[in-house]
Amino acid sequence: MDIWQILMTPFSWLLKLFCDVFNSYGIALFLFTIVIKVILFPLNLKGKKGMIKMNVVNSQLQEIQKRCGNDKERYNQEVQKFYAENNANPMSGCGWQMIPLIILYPLYAIIRRPLKYMMWLTEDAVKAVANAVGWSDFTIAGSNELILASMLKSENLEAAKAAVGASAAANVFIINFDFFGIDLSQVPKLNFWEGGISWASFGLFLLPVISALLSVVTMLVTQKTNQMNRDQAPPKMNISLILMGPLMSLWIGFALPAGMCIYWIANSILGMVQEIICGRLLRKDYEAAQKEMAEQAAKAKEAEKERRRIAAEKKAAAIAAGKDPKKAHQKNKNKEKGVDLSASREGLRAYARGRAYDPNRYPITPYWDPNGPAKPAAEEKPEELTEEEKQIVAQSNPELAAQAEAAEKARAAEASAPDEAPAEDGGDYEEAYAEDEDNGENK
Repeated sequence: MDIWQILMTPFSWLLKLFCDVFNSYGIALFLFTIVIKVILFPLNLKGKKGMIKMNVVNSQLQEIQKRCGNDKERYNQEVQKFYAENNANPMSGCGWQMIPLIILYPLYAIIRRPLKYMMWLTEDAVKAVANAVGWSDFTIAGSNELILASMLKSENLEAAKAAVGASAAANVFIINFDFFGIDLSQVPKLNFWEGGISWASFGLFLLPVISALLSVVTMLVTQKTNQMNRDQAPPKMNISLILMGPLMSLWIGFALPAGMCIYWIANSILGMVQEIICGRLLRKDYEAAQKEMAEQAAKAKEAEKERRRIAAEKKAAAIAAGKDPKKAHQKNKNKEKGVDLSASREGLRAYARGRAYDPNRYPITPYWDPNGPAKPAAEEKPEELTEEEKQIVAQSNPELAAQAEAAEKARAAEASAPDEAPAEDGGDYEEAYAEDEDNGENK
Protein backbone atom coordinates (compact mmCIF):
# COMPACT_ATOMS: atom_id res chain seq x y z
CA MET A 1 0.00 0.00 0.00
CA ASP A 2 1.56 3.30 -1.13
CA ILE A 3 1.44 6.65 0.64
CA TRP A 4 -1.35 7.99 -1.56
CA GLN A 5 -3.54 5.00 -0.82
CA ILE A 6 -3.00 5.54 2.90
CA LEU A 7 -3.99 9.22 2.61
CA MET A 8 -7.05 8.36 0.53
CA THR A 9 -8.26 5.58 2.79
CA PRO A 10 -10.64 7.81 4.85
CA PHE A 11 -12.22 9.16 1.66
CA SER A 12 -12.48 5.66 0.25
CA TRP A 13 -14.21 4.36 3.38
CA LEU A 14 -16.64 7.27 3.37
CA LEU A 15 -17.55 6.87 -0.31
CA LYS A 16 -17.83 3.08 0.02
CA LEU A 17 -20.11 3.49 3.04
CA PHE A 18 -22.49 5.71 1.11
CA CYS A 19 -22.42 3.30 -1.86
CA ASP A 20 -23.33 0.36 0.40
CA VAL A 21 -26.10 2.24 2.21
CA PHE A 22 -27.80 3.91 -0.76
CA ASN A 23 -26.73 1.55 -3.57
CA SER A 24 -26.18 4.54 -5.88
CA TYR A 25 -22.84 5.96 -6.93
CA GLY A 26 -24.37 9.37 -7.79
CA ILE A 27 -26.08 9.75 -4.40
CA ALA A 28 -22.88 8.63 -2.69
CA LEU A 29 -20.89 11.34 -4.48
CA PHE A 30 -23.46 13.99 -3.57
CA LEU A 31 -23.44 13.02 0.12
CA PHE A 32 -19.65 12.83 0.04
CA THR A 33 -19.56 16.44 -1.21
CA ILE A 34 -21.90 17.54 1.59
CA VAL A 35 -19.58 16.03 4.19
CA ILE A 36 -16.56 17.75 2.64
CA LYS A 37 -18.40 21.10 2.61
CA VAL A 38 -19.38 20.74 6.26
CA ILE A 39 -15.79 19.92 7.22
CA LEU A 40 -14.42 22.88 5.28
CA PHE A 41 -17.11 25.36 6.36
CA PRO A 42 -15.21 26.71 9.45
CA LEU A 43 -12.12 27.22 7.30
CA ASN A 44 -14.19 28.95 4.65
CA LEU A 45 -15.79 31.25 7.22
CA LYS A 46 -12.42 32.09 8.72
CA GLY A 47 -11.02 32.84 5.27
CA LYS A 48 -13.87 35.26 4.54
CA LYS A 49 -13.23 37.07 7.81
CA GLY A 50 -9.59 37.38 6.81
CA MET A 51 -10.59 38.83 3.43
CA ILE A 52 -12.81 41.41 5.15
CA LYS A 53 -9.92 42.42 7.38
CA MET A 54 -7.56 42.69 4.40
CA ASN A 55 -10.03 45.00 2.63
CA VAL A 56 -9.93 47.24 5.68
CA VAL A 57 -6.13 47.40 5.93
CA ASN A 58 -5.60 48.04 2.21
CA SER A 59 -6.31 51.73 2.67
CA GLN A 60 -3.75 51.88 5.48
CA LEU A 61 -1.18 50.17 3.28
CA GLN A 62 -1.76 52.83 0.64
CA GLU A 63 -1.04 55.50 3.23
CA ILE A 64 2.21 53.74 4.12
CA GLN A 65 3.13 53.70 0.43
CA LYS A 66 2.54 57.45 0.15
CA ARG A 67 4.58 58.11 3.27
CA CYS A 68 7.57 55.97 2.26
CA GLY A 69 7.65 56.93 -1.41
CA ASN A 70 10.35 55.02 -3.32
CA ASP A 71 12.13 53.76 -0.20
CA LYS A 72 11.22 50.06 -0.60
CA GLU A 73 13.23 48.88 2.39
CA ARG A 74 11.45 51.27 4.72
CA TYR A 75 8.10 50.36 3.16
CA ASN A 76 8.66 46.62 3.75
CA GLN A 77 9.69 47.24 7.36
CA GLU A 78 6.64 49.36 8.10
CA VAL A 79 4.31 46.86 6.41
CA GLN A 80 5.71 43.98 8.49
CA LYS A 81 5.35 46.10 11.62
CA PHE A 82 1.80 46.97 10.66
CA TYR A 83 0.88 43.29 10.12
CA ALA A 84 2.36 42.37 13.52
CA GLU A 85 0.57 45.16 15.38
CA ASN A 86 -2.82 44.47 13.76
CA ASN A 87 -2.52 40.65 13.73
CA ALA A 88 -3.16 40.59 9.99
CA ASN A 89 -2.04 37.95 7.50
CA PRO A 90 -1.99 38.77 3.76
CA MET A 91 -2.69 35.11 2.93
CA SER A 92 -5.52 34.68 5.45
CA GLY A 93 -8.19 35.08 2.78
CA CYS A 94 -6.55 32.87 0.12
CA GLY A 95 -5.16 29.79 1.88
CA TRP A 96 -8.55 28.22 2.48
CA GLN A 97 -9.27 28.22 -1.27
CA MET A 98 -6.45 25.73 -1.86
CA ILE A 99 -7.93 23.13 0.49
CA PRO A 100 -10.84 22.11 -1.82
CA LEU A 101 -8.31 21.62 -4.62
CA ILE A 102 -6.29 19.36 -2.36
CA ILE A 103 -9.45 17.39 -1.58
CA LEU A 104 -10.36 17.22 -5.28
CA TYR A 105 -7.31 15.19 -6.27
CA PRO A 106 -8.04 12.26 -3.91
CA LEU A 107 -11.67 12.29 -5.04
CA TYR A 108 -10.63 12.20 -8.70
CA ALA A 109 -8.30 9.28 -8.02
CA ILE A 110 -11.04 7.41 -6.17
CA ILE A 111 -13.47 7.95 -9.05
CA ARG A 112 -10.91 7.01 -11.70
CA ARG A 113 -9.57 3.90 -9.91
CA PRO A 114 -12.30 2.46 -7.69
CA LEU A 115 -10.81 -1.07 -7.66
CA LYS A 116 -7.58 0.22 -6.13
CA TYR A 117 -8.90 2.87 -3.71
CA MET A 118 -12.35 1.48 -2.85
CA MET A 119 -11.68 -2.28 -3.10
CA TRP A 120 -7.96 -2.07 -2.14
CA LEU A 121 -6.82 -4.42 -4.90
CA THR A 122 -3.27 -4.58 -6.25
CA GLU A 123 -2.52 -4.06 -9.94
CA ASP A 124 -2.13 -7.80 -10.46
CA ALA A 125 -5.51 -8.39 -8.79
CA VAL A 126 -7.12 -5.71 -10.99
CA LYS A 127 -5.76 -7.42 -14.11
CA ALA A 128 -7.07 -10.75 -12.80
CA VAL A 129 -10.55 -9.25 -12.41
CA ALA A 130 -10.34 -7.94 -15.99
CA ASN A 131 -9.52 -11.44 -17.30
CA ALA A 132 -12.36 -12.90 -15.23
CA VAL A 133 -14.96 -10.57 -16.82
CA GLY A 134 -13.59 -11.09 -20.35
CA TRP A 135 -11.35 -8.03 -20.86
CA SER A 136 -8.16 -9.75 -22.01
CA ASP A 137 -6.20 -6.73 -23.27
CA PHE A 138 -6.90 -4.59 -20.19
CA THR A 139 -4.31 -1.95 -19.23
CA ILE A 140 -4.31 0.33 -16.19
CA ALA A 141 -4.58 3.69 -17.91
CA GLY A 142 -7.04 6.56 -18.02
CA SER A 143 -10.56 5.56 -16.99
CA ASN A 144 -10.19 1.87 -17.87
CA GLU A 145 -10.44 0.80 -14.24
CA LEU A 146 -13.68 2.73 -13.82
CA ILE A 147 -15.12 1.03 -16.91
CA LEU A 148 -13.96 -2.31 -15.51
CA ALA A 149 -15.82 -1.60 -12.25
CA SER A 150 -19.00 -0.94 -14.25
CA MET A 151 -18.58 -4.39 -15.92
CA LEU A 152 -18.86 -6.19 -12.59
CA LYS A 153 -22.29 -7.79 -12.54
CA SER A 154 -23.99 -10.42 -10.44
CA GLU A 155 -23.28 -13.12 -13.05
CA ASN A 156 -19.48 -12.61 -13.01
CA LEU A 157 -18.96 -11.42 -9.41
CA GLU A 158 -18.04 -14.86 -8.08
CA ALA A 159 -15.54 -15.40 -10.90
CA ALA A 160 -13.92 -12.02 -10.11
CA LYS A 161 -13.67 -12.92 -6.38
CA ALA A 162 -12.09 -16.26 -7.22
CA ALA A 163 -9.56 -14.52 -9.49
CA VAL A 164 -8.26 -12.18 -6.75
CA GLY A 165 -7.95 -14.87 -4.11
CA ALA A 166 -9.60 -15.53 -0.79
CA SER A 167 -7.83 -12.70 1.08
CA ALA A 168 -9.14 -9.92 -1.22
CA ALA A 169 -12.41 -11.54 -2.31
CA ALA A 170 -14.39 -9.88 0.50
CA ASN A 171 -13.44 -6.40 -0.80
CA VAL A 172 -14.84 -6.94 -4.30
CA PHE A 173 -18.39 -5.61 -4.69
CA ILE A 174 -20.74 -4.32 -7.38
CA ILE A 175 -20.97 -0.52 -7.79
CA ASN A 176 -24.25 0.82 -9.10
CA PHE A 177 -23.22 3.57 -11.55
CA ASP A 178 -26.77 4.15 -12.74
CA PHE A 179 -27.99 7.64 -11.78
CA PHE A 180 -31.49 8.37 -13.15
CA GLY A 181 -30.70 6.35 -16.27
CA ILE A 182 -27.20 7.86 -16.77
CA ASP A 183 -24.06 5.73 -16.51
CA LEU A 184 -21.62 7.76 -14.38
CA SER A 185 -18.71 5.54 -15.41
CA GLN A 186 -18.84 6.86 -18.97
CA VAL A 187 -17.16 10.00 -20.33
CA PRO A 188 -19.60 12.57 -21.84
CA LYS A 189 -19.25 13.30 -25.56
CA LEU A 190 -19.94 16.46 -27.53
CA ASN A 191 -21.39 14.45 -30.46
CA PHE A 192 -23.98 12.70 -28.29
CA TRP A 193 -26.21 12.02 -31.30
CA GLU A 194 -23.84 9.44 -32.80
CA GLY A 195 -25.30 5.95 -32.50
CA GLY A 196 -28.80 7.30 -31.93
CA ILE A 197 -30.18 9.86 -29.53
CA SER A 198 -31.18 8.45 -26.16
CA TRP A 199 -31.60 9.79 -22.64
CA ALA A 200 -28.40 8.02 -21.59
CA SER A 201 -26.26 9.82 -24.19
CA PHE A 202 -28.09 13.15 -23.96
CA GLY A 203 -28.02 13.03 -20.16
CA LEU A 204 -24.26 12.55 -20.22
CA PHE A 205 -23.98 15.59 -22.48
CA LEU A 206 -26.13 17.70 -20.15
CA LEU A 207 -24.06 17.06 -17.01
CA PRO A 208 -21.01 19.18 -18.05
CA VAL A 209 -23.30 21.92 -19.37
CA ILE A 210 -25.25 22.05 -16.11
CA SER A 211 -21.97 22.09 -14.19
CA ALA A 212 -20.70 25.10 -16.18
CA LEU A 213 -23.97 27.03 -15.82
CA LEU A 214 -24.08 26.43 -12.08
CA SER A 215 -20.53 27.77 -11.74
CA VAL A 216 -21.72 31.05 -13.31
CA VAL A 217 -24.75 31.20 -10.99
CA THR A 218 -22.50 30.55 -8.01
CA MET A 219 -20.30 33.48 -9.01
CA LEU A 220 -23.32 35.78 -9.26
CA VAL A 221 -24.66 34.65 -5.89
CA THR A 222 -21.25 35.28 -4.34
CA GLN A 223 -21.27 38.88 -5.62
CA LYS A 224 -24.87 39.35 -4.50
CA THR A 225 -24.17 38.25 -0.95
CA ASN A 226 -20.98 40.30 -0.64
CA GLN A 227 -21.98 43.06 1.75
CA MET A 228 -18.80 45.03 1.08
CA ASN A 229 -19.98 45.86 -2.46
CA ARG A 230 -23.70 46.18 -1.76
CA ASP A 231 -23.58 49.98 -1.31
CA GLN A 232 -20.92 50.49 -3.96
CA ALA A 233 -20.83 50.35 -7.73
CA PRO A 234 -20.30 46.82 -9.07
CA PRO A 235 -16.62 46.22 -9.85
CA LYS A 236 -15.54 45.78 -13.44
CA MET A 237 -14.45 42.16 -13.80
CA ASN A 238 -12.18 40.81 -16.47
CA ILE A 239 -14.06 38.66 -18.95
CA SER A 240 -11.34 36.01 -18.72
CA LEU A 241 -11.93 35.69 -14.96
CA ILE A 242 -15.67 35.33 -15.52
CA LEU A 243 -15.24 32.58 -18.11
CA MET A 244 -12.46 30.71 -16.32
CA GLY A 245 -14.74 28.75 -13.97
CA PRO A 246 -17.30 27.64 -16.59
CA LEU A 247 -14.62 26.71 -19.13
CA MET A 248 -12.76 24.66 -16.54
CA SER A 249 -15.99 22.88 -15.63
CA LEU A 250 -16.68 22.10 -19.28
CA TRP A 251 -13.15 20.80 -19.82
CA ILE A 252 -13.29 18.54 -16.78
CA GLY A 253 -16.81 17.42 -17.65
CA PHE A 254 -15.96 16.27 -21.18
CA ALA A 255 -12.53 14.85 -20.28
CA LEU A 256 -13.34 12.78 -17.18
CA PRO A 257 -16.08 10.30 -16.23
CA ALA A 258 -19.50 11.75 -15.50
CA GLY A 259 -19.06 11.07 -11.79
CA MET A 260 -16.80 14.12 -11.59
CA CYS A 261 -19.62 16.28 -13.02
CA ILE A 262 -21.82 15.12 -10.18
CA TYR A 263 -19.17 16.33 -7.76
CA TRP A 264 -18.94 19.75 -9.48
CA ILE A 265 -22.73 20.14 -9.61
CA ALA A 266 -23.07 19.24 -5.93
CA ASN A 267 -20.16 21.52 -5.07
CA SER A 268 -21.78 24.48 -6.91
CA ILE A 269 -25.20 23.99 -5.30
CA LEU A 270 -23.75 23.64 -1.83
CA GLY A 271 -21.39 26.55 -2.52
CA MET A 272 -24.37 28.85 -3.16
CA VAL A 273 -26.01 27.73 0.07
CA GLN A 274 -22.72 28.28 1.89
CA GLU A 275 -22.36 31.83 0.49
CA ILE A 276 -25.86 32.76 1.66
CA ILE A 277 -25.18 31.39 5.15
CA CYS A 278 -21.80 33.15 5.35
CA GLY A 279 -23.39 36.42 4.20
CA ARG A 280 -25.90 36.26 7.05
CA LEU A 281 -23.34 35.24 9.65
CA LEU A 282 -20.87 37.95 8.62
CA ARG A 283 -23.39 40.78 8.23
CA LYS A 284 -22.13 42.58 11.36
CA ASP A 285 -18.52 42.06 10.28
CA TYR A 286 -19.23 43.65 6.90
CA GLU A 287 -20.98 46.63 8.50
CA ALA A 288 -18.15 47.14 11.01
CA ALA A 289 -15.60 46.95 8.19
CA GLN A 290 -17.47 49.55 6.14
CA LYS A 291 -17.62 51.88 9.16
CA GLU A 292 -13.91 51.44 9.85
CA MET A 293 -13.02 52.08 6.21
CA ALA A 294 -15.08 55.30 6.27
CA GLU A 295 -13.26 56.43 9.42
CA GLN A 296 -9.88 55.67 7.84
CA ALA A 297 -10.86 57.64 4.74
CA ALA A 298 -11.81 60.62 6.91
CA LYS A 299 -8.51 60.40 8.81
CA ALA A 300 -6.55 60.21 5.57
CA LYS A 301 -8.41 63.27 4.27
CA GLU A 302 -7.59 65.22 7.43
CA ALA A 303 -3.94 64.11 7.25
CA GLU A 304 -3.70 65.27 3.62
CA LYS A 305 -5.29 68.58 4.58
CA GLU A 306 -2.74 69.03 7.39
CA ARG A 307 0.12 68.15 5.03
CA ARG A 308 -1.03 70.78 2.55
CA ARG A 309 -1.33 73.36 5.33
CA ILE A 310 2.22 72.73 6.52
CA ALA A 311 3.59 72.86 2.97
CA ALA A 312 1.72 76.11 2.23
CA GLU A 313 2.96 77.73 5.47
CA LYS A 314 6.56 76.73 4.71
CA LYS A 315 6.26 78.18 1.24
CA ALA A 316 4.70 81.39 2.58
CA ALA A 317 7.44 81.70 5.22
CA ALA A 318 10.12 81.33 2.55
CA ILE A 319 8.49 84.02 0.41
CA ALA A 320 8.12 86.34 3.41
CA ALA A 321 11.82 85.87 4.23
CA GLY A 322 12.81 86.74 0.68
CA LYS A 323 13.94 83.25 -0.26
CA ASP A 324 13.12 81.21 -3.34
CA PRO A 325 10.82 78.33 -2.29
CA LYS A 326 11.98 76.18 -5.25
CA LYS A 327 15.61 76.22 -4.15
CA ALA A 328 14.72 75.76 -0.48
CA HIS A 329 12.52 72.77 -1.33
CA GLN A 330 15.26 71.19 -3.45
CA LYS A 331 17.79 71.68 -0.66
CA ASN A 332 15.51 70.06 1.90
CA LYS A 333 14.70 67.23 -0.51
CA ASN A 334 18.38 66.37 -0.91
CA LYS A 335 18.72 66.16 2.87
CA GLU A 336 15.77 63.80 3.29
CA LYS A 337 16.43 60.34 4.68
CA GLY A 338 16.74 57.68 2.02
CA VAL A 339 18.36 59.92 -0.64
CA ASP A 340 21.92 58.67 -1.12
CA LEU A 341 24.15 61.31 -2.72
CA SER A 342 27.41 59.43 -2.19
CA ALA A 343 27.19 57.76 -5.60
CA SER A 344 27.61 61.15 -7.33
CA ARG A 345 30.79 62.12 -5.50
CA GLU A 346 34.02 62.58 -7.38
CA GLY A 347 36.97 60.75 -5.90
CA LEU A 348 39.68 58.20 -6.53
CA ARG A 349 37.15 55.49 -7.41
CA ALA A 350 37.12 54.64 -11.10
CA TYR A 351 33.34 54.65 -11.36
CA ALA A 352 32.48 57.40 -8.89
CA ARG A 353 30.17 59.03 -11.44
CA GLY A 354 28.72 55.78 -12.71
CA ARG A 355 29.55 53.63 -15.71
CA ALA A 356 27.20 55.59 -17.96
CA TYR A 357 28.83 58.97 -17.24
CA ASP A 358 29.83 60.83 -20.42
CA PRO A 359 31.28 64.36 -20.13
CA ASN A 360 30.48 65.04 -23.82
CA ARG A 361 26.93 63.80 -23.64
CA TYR A 362 25.31 67.25 -23.83
CA PRO A 363 25.97 69.79 -26.65
CA ILE A 364 28.60 72.51 -26.26
CA THR A 365 27.37 75.96 -25.31
CA PRO A 366 27.38 78.26 -28.37
CA TYR A 367 30.21 80.81 -28.53
CA TRP A 368 29.51 84.31 -27.22
CA ASP A 369 31.84 87.23 -28.00
CA PRO A 370 32.78 88.89 -24.73
CA ASN A 371 33.39 92.17 -26.64
CA GLY A 372 29.95 92.06 -28.16
CA PRO A 373 26.59 93.03 -26.75
CA ALA A 374 25.86 92.04 -23.19
CA LYS A 375 24.54 88.51 -22.82
CA PRO A 376 21.08 88.50 -21.25
CA ALA A 377 21.04 86.57 -18.01
CA ALA A 378 18.55 83.71 -17.75
CA GLU A 379 16.34 84.66 -14.90
CA GLU A 380 13.98 82.17 -13.35
CA LYS A 381 10.59 83.43 -12.34
CA PRO A 382 10.31 83.16 -8.57
CA GLU A 383 7.66 80.79 -7.29
CA GLU A 384 4.47 82.27 -5.89
CA LEU A 385 1.63 81.03 -3.75
CA THR A 386 -1.35 79.61 -5.59
CA GLU A 387 -4.87 80.77 -4.77
CA GLU A 388 -5.56 77.54 -2.87
CA GLU A 389 -2.36 77.93 -0.84
CA LYS A 390 -3.22 81.57 -0.10
CA GLN A 391 -6.60 80.52 1.28
CA ILE A 392 -5.04 77.75 3.40
CA VAL A 393 -2.43 80.08 4.91
CA ALA A 394 -4.99 82.86 5.43
CA GLN A 395 -7.14 80.49 7.48
CA SER A 396 -4.33 78.96 9.53
CA ASN A 397 -1.93 81.93 9.94
CA PRO A 398 -3.30 85.31 8.77
CA GLU A 399 -0.18 87.19 9.86
CA LEU A 400 2.11 84.98 7.80
CA ALA A 401 -0.24 85.29 4.84
CA ALA A 402 -0.05 89.08 5.03
CA GLN A 403 3.76 89.00 5.19
CA ALA A 404 3.98 86.67 2.19
CA GLU A 405 1.56 88.85 0.21
CA ALA A 406 3.58 91.97 1.00
CA ALA A 407 6.81 90.20 -0.04
CA GLU A 408 5.24 89.11 -3.32
CA LYS A 409 4.05 92.64 -4.06
CA ALA A 410 7.47 94.09 -3.28
CA ARG A 411 9.17 91.53 -5.51
CA ALA A 412 6.71 92.22 -8.32
CA ALA A 413 7.29 95.98 -8.02
CA GLU A 414 11.05 95.51 -8.10
CA ALA A 415 10.81 93.27 -11.16
CA SER A 416 8.63 95.80 -13.04
CA ALA A 417 10.92 98.83 -12.29
CA PRO A 418 12.74 100.17 -15.47
CA ASP A 419 16.48 99.58 -15.71
CA GLU A 420 18.55 102.85 -15.69
CA ALA A 421 21.75 103.05 -17.75
CA PRO A 422 24.89 104.07 -15.78
CA ALA A 423 25.94 107.75 -16.22
CA GLU A 424 29.55 106.92 -16.89
CA ASP A 425 28.73 104.91 -20.00
CA GLY A 426 28.91 108.14 -22.06
CA GLY A 427 26.46 107.14 -24.78
CA ASP A 428 24.95 104.28 -26.52
CA TYR A 429 27.09 101.13 -26.40
CA GLU A 430 26.04 99.87 -29.78
CA GLU A 431 26.99 103.19 -31.52
CA ALA A 432 30.44 103.20 -29.88
CA TYR A 433 30.96 99.61 -30.90
CA ALA A 434 30.00 100.49 -34.50
CA GLU A 435 32.53 103.40 -34.57
CA ASP A 436 35.29 101.06 -33.39
CA GLU A 437 34.51 98.66 -36.20
CA ASP A 438 34.62 101.50 -38.80
CA ASN A 439 37.94 102.77 -37.51
CA GLY A 440 39.34 99.29 -37.72
CA GLU A 441 38.25 98.94 -41.32
CA ASN A 442 39.74 102.34 -42.24
CA LYS A 443 43.01 101.31 -40.73
